[in-house]
Amino acid sequence: NQEKVDRAADVAKAVRARPWYKPGGGLLDVGAGTGLLTFQLASDFQKVAAFDVSTGMLDVLNGKAEKSGLTVQTATDMKELGKFDLIVSLLAFHHIPKPEEALHNLVKSHVNPGGRVAVIDLVANDNVRRFHKPEEKIPDHYEYDGFSKETVEAWYSACGCTDFDWSELPLRKQLHAGWPRVEPGVEDEEHMFFIASAACPK
Repeated sequence: NQEKVDRAADVAKAVRARPWYKPGGGLLDVGAGTGLLTFQLASDFQKVAAFDVSTGMLDVLNGKAEKSGLTVQTATDMKELGKFDLIVSLLAFHHIPKPEEALHNLVKSHVNPGGRVAVIDLVANDNVRRFHKPEEKIPDHYEYDGFSKETVEAWYSACGCTDFDWSELPLRKQLHAGWPRVEPGVEDEEHMFFIASAACPK
């Protein structure tokens, strides 16, 4: 899906532009899927790992890694993974029933002292529901129609993280069948993504 590939490239470019982004050390991609964001950022890091609950997705990721010559540790159980300097997560948190607990677990168990977590997901705005298909509903397919800045900042604060950074990135997405078109003939629309990161306790 070229749209998803292009989205991951745009997100990676925006992540690299943040003032806290530091190449080197270890990178973990949580909810990595087939590794679209993983591979965009992998060349900046000495150690790269990817977590996903889907073995099928990780099989695809491992195949890509083999072809590209990159070494990526993959796991379906977070207990198999150590600590990293940067953890990224693209469009996974709105699928997690208790995202604040997931973040707490990452900060507590998988981030090196002073490292960072960067959650990249959808801003809770008027058209966020249309990101998914009409038949894909809460809680069967996903858990949240995006998040507000205040909500995400509170997660990080509760984990003892500091230097909270929030930026927004508008990206266009093909409209799913079944949604009314806002403008005749226009088959895609803009969705607002956020990149929310903070420094974990040292």
